[in-house]
Amino acid sequence: MSFREHLQGLCKNVDGAVGCALMATDGIEVETHLEEEGGQPDLRSLLIEYATLFRGAAEASRTHGAGEVSELSIATDQMLTVARMVSPEYFMVVALRPDGNFGKARYLLRLLAPKLRTEL
Repeated sequence: MSFREHLQGLCKNVDGAVGCALMATDGIEVETHLEEEGGQPDLRSLLIEYATLFRGAAEASRTHGAGEVSELSIATDQMLTVARMVSPEYFMVVALRPDGNFGKARYLLRLLAPKLRTEL
């Protein structure tokens, strides 16, 4: 199964998902699936910017002895995002409408991350 197929399946199985991506922690997009291209906000660019936040949180956590970051979520009035580490260099992120099924997104990310780790 390709990365794109994994991402499409994730979005299909989470109510309210608008897109998901597999990204390197340096912000380079490996693969992205958007339910609707050209929507607002510019989801591709936003997820790339969120990589900076993920990298910063991971560095701060290590520096202060809190351990490795495994998951990070960001909620705004227009979107919920949840990201999960796949490996030390890669993470997956799912973007949802505010009424989306956040718990199911977290659950499916947790199940999918080890599968993608073996495929990287």
